Amino acid sequence: MRRSLCAALALSALTLALPAAAQRPFPEPGRPLTVIVPYPPGGGSDVTARALAPELERTLGVPVVVVNRAGASSQIGMAELARSRPDGYTIAYGLWPTTFTLYLDPSRHAPFTRQSFAPLAMHVIDPGTILVPANSPIRSFAELVAAARARPGAVSMADPGPLGWEHISSVQLQRMLNIEFNQIHYQGGGPAATAAIGGQVDAVMTSLSTARTQSRAGTLRVLATLTDRPSAELPGVPTLTSLGTALTAGSARGFVAAAGTPEPIMRRLAEALEAAINSPAHREALARLGLEATFMGPAEFDAYWTREENAMRPVIEEIVKQGQNN
Repeated sequence: MRRSLCAALALSALTLALPAAAQRPFPEPGRPLTVIVPYPPGGGSDVTARALAPELERTLGVPVVVVNRAGASSQIGMAELARSRPDGYTIAYGLWPTTFTLYLDPSRHAPFTRQSFAPLAMHVIDPGTILVPANSPIRSFAELVAAARARPGAVSMADPGPLGWEHISSVQLQRMLNIEFNQIHYQGGGPAATAAIGGQVDAVMTSLSTARTQSRAGTLRVLATLTDRPSAELPGVPTLTSLGTALTAGSARGFVAAAGTPEPIMRRLAEALEAAINSPAHREALARLGLEATFMGPAEFDAYWTREENAMRPVIEEIVKQGQNN
C-alpha cells in the first residue's frame, strides 16, 4: 500500500511539473538563435540575412548567430536544418526555387523533402535581369532575341548553376520565344557575371542587386528586368512583360524552421520576423542594398512555395529528362 501511495505521489508531482516545462518561455533568456545561411560568406543571401540579424536580436531579446553552411547549391545547409532538433533555436535562410529544385531533382539525392520544413517568413525577392557586356553590339532585348533566332544555339547565356532560377527562367524564355541559347553554367552568380564582364559569354541572367552594381560600374548593360513593374533601381530599363513576354522571376529569400517545431514557438518566431523585417531600420538597410522587403507570413509563404513548385515542376522534370541538370 505504501509503495502504491509513493508511486501515485511521484506520478502526481511529474504531472504537475509538465505544464511548467511546457510553458517555458521561448526563447529562453541568453540562449542564442542560430540562422543557417546555406551559402558562402559575402553573397547576396549572407548579406541580407546579416542585415536582418540586429533587428531580429532586438525583437527576440536574445543573440542571433548567423552561420554559413555552404555547399552543393545550399543542400548541405538545408540538410543540416532538416536534421536539427525542432525546438526553434535553429532556423535556415533559404532560396526559392533552389530549395525545391534540390528535392525535385532525383540525381541530387537530397535528404529532405517539402515536408521537412515549416515556412516562417518570406524576406526579400531579388528580381531577375538579363544583361550583356557593356561593349556588346546587342543593345536591346529585341536584338538579343533576333541574334538567337538568326544563329540557334550560338548565342551564349550564362547562369550561376544548373536548376537555379536563372537556368529555369532561361529555359522558360527560350520555350516562350522559340529560340535556343547556348546555356553555360557557372559555379555561382559572381563567376557568371565575371564571365559576362570579360566577354566570355554573350549574355547573363542574374539578380537585380548584381545588375544594379554592374550597371552603375559600367561593366554590364541591362536589357530587361523579370519584374512585374519597372524598377526604380534601374531607370529606363523595360520589363519583359512590357516587351510582350510575360515572364517574372527572381531569387526569393525566406526563413524556415524544421518540421515538427511546436506551434507556439512557430508563432513567436513568425511574429518576431515580421516585426524585424518590417521595421524602419531594416527597410533602410535593405534600401542601401537596392532591395525592398517582400514580407509574407507563414500561410502566404506556404502558398507561394506550393504555387511556384507546381508551376516549375514540369520545367524541372523536362530539364532532368534531357540531362541538362548538371
